Amino acid sequence: MPHFTLQVSPQGPVVNAGIMVGDARQQALQDAGQDIPAPQLIRALVDTGAGISGVDPAVLKALGLTQTGEAEIHTPSTKGVAVVTPTYDVKIAILAGRPGDLHFISETIQVTATDLTVQGLQALIGRDILKRCILHYNGADEHFTISY
Repeated sequence: MPHFTLQVSPQGPVVNAGIMVGDARQQALQDAGQDIPAPQLIRALVDTGAGISGVDPAVLKALGLTQTGEAEIHTPSTKGVAVVTPTYDVKIAILAGRPGDLHFISETIQVTATDLTVQGLQALIGRDILKRCILHYNGADEHFTISY
């Protein structure tokens, strides 16, 4: 099973990732003879508390994406009240960190627009992606492994 191991940063289990247009958008652009936007390379926090992955609105805008739906999000700060957030269809690649290594690439999934600039991040990798992986978090040795 392919896997990679990375150090836990002061921000937690952070990975380099690539955000790409989803399959339907890619096909529509190809059919129209238009260029497919280059993947946006970002830093993402692996977040087992997030049921759905989130991507910074600036990244979604750079890909030229339009809203495809909405999701109700609950966080500790919403105190039991759902916040309706726009969703977008993307593919997410979790980059292993070394040239030539295999990378995990999701199928097209819906992500929420999530502003994480205060934390210096551009995405959260949630359980919608992690359910296709094995995550081993070794806090004592300050590393984590993702197998897929």
